[in-house]
Amino acid sequence: MSACPECQDTGWRPVAGPAGSPTGTVEACPCRRQKDLTRRLAEAGIPPRYQHCSLEDFDRFSEAPALSWAWQVARDFADKYPAERGGLLFVGPCGVGKSHLAVAVLRKVMEDRGATGRFADHRDLLKQIQATFDPQNPRSEASIITPLQTADVLVLDDLGVGRATEWALETLHYLLNYRYTHDLATILTTNLDDTPPPRAAAALDYEPRRTLAQAIGERLRSRLFEMCKRVEMPGDDFRRRVLRPSADFKA
Repeated sequence: MSACPECQDTGWRPVAGPAGSPTGTVEACPCRRQKDLTRRLAEAGIPPRYQHCSLEDFDRFSEAPALSWAWQVARDFADKYPAERGGLLFVGPCGVGKSHLAVAVLRKVMEDRGATGRFADHRDLLKQIQATFDPQNPRSEASIITPLQTADVLVLDDLGVGRATEWALETLHYLLNYRYTHDLATILTTNLDDTPPPRAAAALDYEPRRTLAQAIGERLRSRLFEMCKRVEMPGDDFRRRVLRPSADFKA
């Protein structure tokens, strides 16, 4: 990689002094900002699958008005940050773009506002926390939780997926409560809902759904609804819609 032509990778570029002055000064080179952003994005832990996600490439012109509304909420949140410091809870079935929007908001505030960010998958986080119970594991619980606690913006993806121990749930509550009390933005996604079952629930063919409250406990669910604006994203699985034509063709 070639050196920056303006600062030669020192991070400072020369600035000429007033006319006739034999001396000048220096100022921060624009390349420092890009290098800082590259570092912060690398530290954020965004999975390769989502690293391309942006608000611009989200399909907000789909046939589902709710998805257009969800995009608008996400964009407004990013545009107003850091004045907007609450949180967002994207709720909907798999494949509607919840993770895409969550990461898109995270990337935008990191790029435009200089925020620090972290991405964590709920199931992976539970496994990491539970793995610290092993005396042979060199990682401590604090080494996992602290970066998530202190980031300006945290994305917690697929909340409620996986089976959590009471200890892991207590740790999760501690993490989210810390962010709530320190006024740090938290963005979550989940495909678990708490809406009442339909009247047809009495039918014999109805299979009760696992709710968010059952997955994370009523106390933590209540805290989430204090922290976050709920954003409903109903719709069909985008991946199935895209793949179905090719699958039908092969058949």
